Amino acid sequence: MAQTLLASMEPLINGAMPIQDAVDMVHYLIEVTCGYVRFSPGPSTVAKPIDLAAITKHNGFKWVARKHYYPAGLNS
Repeated sequence: MAQTLLASMEPLINGAMPIQDAVDMVHYLIEVTCGYVRFSPGPSTVAKPIDLAAITKHNGFKWVARKHYYPAGLNS
């Protein structure tokens, strides 16, 4: 039964998904994980602020959101 259910589920991210939609979905999943871990027993393993990057064939590695430890001019 469980295998049939898993076989019928479509992948969440596919090649035709726009990059911004994929970024938004990943950000949402991280937010949900942060909330879940916050109320779970034990130490927090995931917390905000969130660092998020996208890797594409055409643009390579590109930061979407990240912490700045130094002045913004040095982080670009």
